[in-house]
Amino acid sequence: MLRNTFIVLLALLSDLQMLYAERITPRQNPLTANIDWEDFLAQHDMYWNELTADPPGRSADNALKTGYYAGAIMGNGLLGTNLYKLKDNVYRLNIGRSDVTETRRPYNLFNSARLPIGYFTLTTCGNVNKESMRLSIYNAITDGIFTTDKGTVKFRTYVHAKEDYVVFETETTGEEADYVWNFVPLQAVSPRLMFGNRPPEDYVNAEGKSNPHPEIRQEGETHFVVQKLVSDTTFTRVNRVYVVAWREQRDGLRRRIIATVAQDKTERKALSAARSVIRKAFSESSARAETVHKEHWHAFYRKAAFLTFPDTELESFYWLQYYKFASTARPDAPIVDLQGVWPSWDTPWPAVWNNLNLQLTYSWQTKANLGFLSRPLWDALDRHAVNLRRNVTDIPGQETWTDAACIGRTSSYDFHAPLSPELAATNQYEVGNLTWLLFYYHQYCQAYGETKRLKKKLFPLLKAAVNLYFHIRTEQDGRYGLPPTASPEYTVDKPIGPNANYDLANLRWALNTLIETDSVFNINDPRLTDWKDFRRRLVDYPCDAATGYKVSDTYRFDNTAHRHYSHLFMIYPYYLVNWEKESDRHLVEKSVERWKGNQGYSLTGKAAMLLSMGKGEEALDQMKTFMKKYVKPNTLYAETGPVFETPMAAVSTLHDFYLQDWGNRIRVFHGMPSLWRDAAFSGLRAQGAFLVSASRRAGKTCLIRVESEKGGLCRLQTEIPTDNVQVKTLSGKAVSFRRMLTGEGVIEIDMRPGDIVQITDKDILPLLPAPLPHPSDEVRCFGDGSRRSR
Repeated sequence: MLRNTFIVLLALLSDLQMLYAERITPRQNPLTANIDWEDFLAQHDMYWNELTADPPGRSADNALKTGYYAGAIMGNGLLGTNLYKLKDNVYRLNIGRSDVTETRRPYNLFNSARLPIGYFTLTTCGNVNKESMRLSIYNAITDGIFTTDKGTVKFRTYVHAKEDYVVFETETTGEEADYVWNFVPLQAVSPRLMFGNRPPEDYVNAEGKSNPHPEIRQEGETHFVVQKLVSDTTFTRVNRVYVVAWREQRDGLRRRIIATVAQDKTERKALSAARSVIRKAFSESSARAETVHKEHWHAFYRKAAFLTFPDTELESFYWLQYYKFASTARPDAPIVDLQGVWPSWDTPWPAVWNNLNLQLTYSWQTKANLGFLSRPLWDALDRHAVNLRRNVTDIPGQETWTDAACIGRTSSYDFHAPLSPELAATNQYEVGNLTWLLFYYHQYCQAYGETKRLKKKLFPLLKAAVNLYFHIRTEQDGRYGLPPTASPEYTVDKPIGPNANYDLANLRWALNTLIETDSVFNINDPRLTDWKDFRRRLVDYPCDAATGYKVSDTYRFDNTAHRHYSHLFMIYPYYLVNWEKESDRHLVEKSVERWKGNQGYSLTGKAAMLLSMGKGEEALDQMKTFMKKYVKPNTLYAETGPVFETPMAAVSTLHDFYLQDWGNRIRVFHGMPSLWRDAAFSGLRAQGAFLVSASRRAGKTCLIRVESEKGGLCRLQTEIPTDNVQVKTLSGKAVSFRRMLTGEGVIEIDMRPGDIVQITDKDILPLLPAPLPHPSDEVRCFGDGSRRSR
């Protein structure tokens, strides 16, 4: 088997380079230094000329016209707010903090659930007859005005990027100087209970409470709501306490409100932390606080990859996801679960889901050059490696399987979620979840050149994930197979049958990666021979001529509305079976064509598969359907309740229109839709620690720039006629290269660390990546006052 080009080049790094790679320091992209970021991003701000209210009953639904899915969302990676209408003349500012959870044991969707905190209300004195609002994603600030028959309330609000507090500032006219500001605490109980799910015995007391009522206090001008989180319904043992605190400062017709949520193990510490935040916030001027906040956000956009699309709506959506993820993730905060920093009080999803949601949420940051925002997940996997092993050994009969690891369908942030083989009876024995998650960890290590981390952290975890397959595998006629496990979300509540393609693809990728890593780094692991034997004798993927790849040996793919593409992982995301192998094409095409996923993330997955085949028009159709049917006014997403991952998966697919790096090469503008005559990107990160930029004009690629951070062989599919390819340094000096596949413009360049080369078409004037123009009547795509909502 050919070794992966990218993993080979990483092995050549010196110890100094490996140590340096462990510390990611985001830097500004030089190609985007001259972009007017404020002007560019202003096109993609969210606008409202009316605010949507939640319905009187349950808010966790799929309707577009729901306040939660149409509000102005803000956050700093730990705290979050969502501003929308509660009812006539009353506006709601939801408050969230991502690490506020139940503190019970053992883990389940009640004992460890994310908890709602509450919301502030602004009640006007008069009847509102006009309202408008704008969320600037460049500044991460929402401005608006409520006009009533008694005056106006002009407001500005944001969640401070560098400090853990919320700012809400107003300037009023007329009688609206006396608008009422209040806080409404929500019951500290699993949202799953409020949604109607049956709780475990003893989760709540006779009054339906799992924690005591919050305590309301005031110290001078500072208000506190103190919520104790307890270990059981006796309320005698307090495990943690969170405190909502706020203070208001008046200056004539101006009001400045600062609010925070602090949490600690004791009431004294939580109160002290809240007081400290409020005191520090008011010690700084309003102007200075806002400047610091803006500077953080302005710098953030300059560090990431830059993409501009000929489709205005897709471009707006893309940049709103940058904003959204940076609002709900940061290096020192918990990983992003299904709600992010915007919790809901009645969702069935109050935890981390590990069989698709977490993987898709973190599928795109590496390529976007935002690795510092995905690193908390990799750190968490390393930190909780013991729990990943306990997920195996905590099961009776598996106590001695100390070399294995896995993760169940759901967990809290510590990943402790034991996985019992008994779950196979209901198609829930999801052995492959951890392996799939480690795939994105591996992509991160490869693209950033973090070879030390790959060898010391990822490699042992991947070994442990594969070891579970060793423990459960079967053998028949000299071939290794798997017992009934699971195919996530395939609609059967009985055993899925042996050899689920979900697990076979996960396992085959993992075995390939272990073998390649061992070879490249000369590890000589004692299990190397076993891995090779397992791979050589592993059964083929179940398939048939009529339906393509099956779900398992037992089930053909007859339920074509199956929304999860777990049975197609060999096609995507692993590309173990792909379009470049002539012998695979019929089966790939048959399988993708037959699968008709009926949810938003199904469409993003299918689009990615089509792009790997070079079918850009069909992929674009999938993405446009996704935008039309599933994207909410503020780009949040719902599957019964809020789930975060699907818009993130769409970002990953949008990257694939411009850059694909699977297999043994980097593909630029592969499968571009014919409608997209112009396109540009800068600073997308590819496997092998290459930063790639490119521009396309009038349907032809006119420039590709590649920067090599670590050195090595760069194999590039340019889409430029091979005879026209030129490779030069930035100073214009010719660079030697090798022409490979002439029909696809594939070339190879030997690069040293720090080298930058430009690939151009000798017959076309090269143009640097720059924002594409958009007609004024096509911008303002999101928010309730957007072009899409009219």
